[in-house]
Amino acid sequence: MSDARSSKRPRGRPPLPREGQRQRLVEAAIRAFDRTNGEKLTVSDIVTEAGMSSRTFYDHFDTKEDLVVEIFLAQARRFIAELMEIARTQRGPVARCDLALRAYCELFPAATVIDFERLGGAAGERIREERRRCVNLITDGIVSELERLRAHGAVATAPDRARIELVVTGIEGLSMRYYGEGRHAEFVRLQPMMRELLLRATGY
Repeated sequence: MSDARSSKRPRGRPPLPREGQRQRLVEAAIRAFDRTNGEKLTVSDIVTEAGMSSRTFYDHFDTKEDLVVEIFLAQARRFIAELMEIARTQRGPVARCDLALRAYCELFPAATVIDFERLGGAAGERIREERRRCVNLITDGIVSELERLRAHGAVATAPDRARIELVVTGIEGLSMRYYGEGRHAEFVRLQPMMRELLLRATGY
């Protein structure tokens, strides 16, 4: 009898791995922000959206603010990975610039309002550090590519890192402000202007 019981398959779905639980909470939070514009969003709203328990939430995050940080970090990692793929597969500065700007504008759903700039304390500092790191990574990548092209005679002058960083920082800062104010569509419409500024900064 005991052998028959032990041979039965356990009921329900298999337990989700820890990393999968964390990712499900992040994705649920983005959807919940999308629906509510972030107004009075609670941990209860997030776990209900995820189909998980509050206990599971607090196994991964101390506060809702910590989850907001994770949303930002996850999207930043995704964007950097997309930039690397664009650099690997695309040729020509205009095509690369267009694809990179499009990927950046698609980081969050159009209706999502997450005001990263207003986040204070340790969570706010972590986001500010990641924002600086991403700006430096993007700037370094552009400068490295321009130096490679210059070495092959495709570009005449040395890249101006300060100029490039200024434009990248400006685009990143404006996007955070517009996202926080619910002005995603306005930011997307600025893509032609952003492309022109980036191409000028890189000497094209």
